[in-house]
Amino acid sequence: MLHISIVSFIVVLLMSLSATAEESDSAPQINSPPLISPLLPPAEANAWLLPAVDYPAANPYSKNKQELGRSLFFDPRLSGNPSKTCATCHHPGLGWADGMARAMANQQGLGRHTPSLLNTAYEHAFFWDGRAASLEDAVNQDLLSPGMLSGETARNIVIRIAAISAYRQAFNEAFASEGVSFERITAALATFVRSIISAPSPFDHWLKGDTEAISASAKRGFALFRGKAECIRCHSGPAFTDSSFHNTGINTVDPGHYEISGKDEDRNAFKTPGLRDIAITPPYMHNGSKKTLNDVIDFYNRGGDTIGSGNQLKALHLSAEEKKDLLAFLYSLSGENRETLVPALPVALLP
Repeated sequence: MLHISIVSFIVVLLMSLSATAEESDSAPQINSPPLISPLLPPAEANAWLLPAVDYPAANPYSKNKQELGRSLFFDPRLSGNPSKTCATCHHPGLGWADGMARAMANQQGLGRHTPSLLNTAYEHAFFWDGRAASLEDAVNQDLLSPGMLSGETARNIVIRIAAISAYRQAFNEAFASEGVSFERITAALATFVRSIISAPSPFDHWLKGDTEAISASAKRGFALFRGKAECIRCHSGPAFTDSSFHNTGINTVDPGHYEISGKDEDRNAFKTPGLRDIAITPPYMHNGSKKTLNDVIDFYNRGGDTIGSGNQLKALHLSAEEKKDLLAFLYSLSGENRETLVPALPVALLP
């Protein structure tokens, strides 16, 4: 009887120790950041997913208009320069940017980095300084900029395009009436640019319920993104931008949004770029001064490169592991590149 009692006591003791060990193995480490739940509440998850594109009433969508815009985007005759198309600076193979620190215009470097066109459809301000309030206006300004052709005029662009009979027919089909105009050229290009949307990313798959789509490190990084790192203050919504302007302490003499608003608080303030597909669009910042995402994270972690003078940043004091987690999350925002159809351009054989 005593022997049985002792054996029972030992069995119970071993079971208790085993259960304690299992509980210890499954418990989070004290110093580890908490994991975000693999499935966010539906309303919260949907807030991060890209919605359908909303086309303006003044420039409604049509397939013919989009395909006309695609042809114009890749056609050097739009610029009158055989080596210059919209795709020269916004190349689909380079994340719809150019991969250079500063944009090039007629063999001369400009002061700002070429922004990607990905997800432009979801933005509400355009160019780094916000000088265009609509995508149509942004296209208009780009076509007439010295970067396309020095001394370019809307009239000359229309003459070049209208001289091609296949384009005249395409404009008739896209706009259901005859005539090539500068306004219709910009409308077609803007319609095509609105179709340049990121492919679903691992982060999107995770939001939709695939618990293994992103790593534990990326989940911790998402928690940091919304919490300690304070990235969400500016990089909010499905496109990860507030389409607003901020002084982030970049060491530059560029006045930024101040040139447009005239407000002192907008000196050295630049538009918040979106973060989707951010891993494929280096370098970073308005002047291309940060070559890698690690450089960007270090920049924000130290509170920018300048102190005072309107700098809105503060030091974050992220640990080395926290920076790795934040990087893992940023990588999770990049999906597979969508295939891009480069069209056969209309041939100018007949007047």
